[in-house]
Parts: sequence; C-alpha cells; structure tokens
Amino acid sequence: MLDLIAQRYGTLPSKVLESGDTIDMIICTTALEYDVWRQKKLSNGQTPTHHSQEYLQARINAANGNSGQKQNNS
Repeated sequence: MLDLIAQRYGTLPSKVLESGDTIDMIICTTALEYDVWRQKKLSNGQTPTHHSQEYLQARINAANGNSGQKQNNS
C-alpha cells in the first residue's frame, strides 16, 4: 500500500510512512476504485455518469434557454 500511495502521489514511500495517515490510504483506495469504475464504463461505450444522453441534452437546452428547437442564426 505504501508503494501504491507513493507512486500515485509522486513521493517516496519513506515520506508516506513518515507522514502518512489512514485517511491517505482510504483516499487512495477510493480514488483507485473510482478509476476502475470509470474505465469499465468507458470501455463499455458508456459515459461515466448515471445520466442518459437525452437527459444531459435536455439540461444543456434548458441552460441555453431553448426547448430543443434549433436557433435561427439569421
């Protein structure tokens, strides 16, 4: 675990041992689990969110102030 944390955060294992804490291990483990989850989503052709493309587009349209209709640029 020391080597994993040291590699991830670019420090020497002795520095992790000297100043590291259990919270560092929890954060590192959580970050790695998130990376694995995200990579699985991407490799299956999915976006790494729980929202559908349609939902996201609707949110963009709402933020832009249109209801899905194309704007006339003339």
